[in-house]
Amino acid sequence: MLRKIKFKEFKDLYRKHIVKDFPSSERPNLEGFRKRMLKYNEEIFIYEEEGIERGYCIIDQIQEYVLVAFFAVYEGNRGKGIGTKILKELEEKYSNKKGILLEVEDPDFAKNENEKSIQERRIKFYKRANFQVVENLKVELYMVNFNIMIRNIKSTPTEISEVEKVMKQFYYTITDKKRLKYINIKTS
Repeated sequence: MLRKIKFKEFKDLYRKHIVKDFPSSERPNLEGFRKRMLKYNEEIFIYEEEGIERGYCIIDQIQEYVLVAFFAVYEGNRGKGIGTKILKELEEKYSNKKGILLEVEDPDFAKNENEKSIQERRIKFYKRANFQVVENLKVELYMVNFNIMIRNIKSTPTEISEVEKVMKQFYYTITDKKRLKYINIKTS
């Protein structure tokens, strides 16, 4: 079950897991997360089963969408359906929204075959959870290339221009002005 946590508990999560799960180029420092939680109401959830923490997700609400900004299942719990359960709970929790968005590294820019294989498996996982790659929309954040994926909750498909607008709003809202030059959103 997803359990929302406050910053005091988040500090422990950050030190134990987030710094291992995401490279420093893809995550704010602890103070950056604190600011995001306070200023933008970013929500952090721990997923627990039988009283044991199994994973986490960090959520931002933008307009009629939810962005899964960070998502991880703890090592040793992967491949057991935990990630699918987390996504299902998010869909139920945010059923009033149009869709759930997330960023996933683009395998076309992988540094090696192993990295490419991991990135392709991640995309397949999200596709099994009814997410679709938003075709013709690419994001480069701090020199890392991402695809945007969406899981429509409401029956109306989302236009690429709407997703692009939502992602721009997210990045330009939470990113300090000095770092905006490291964000590039491309449509083709």
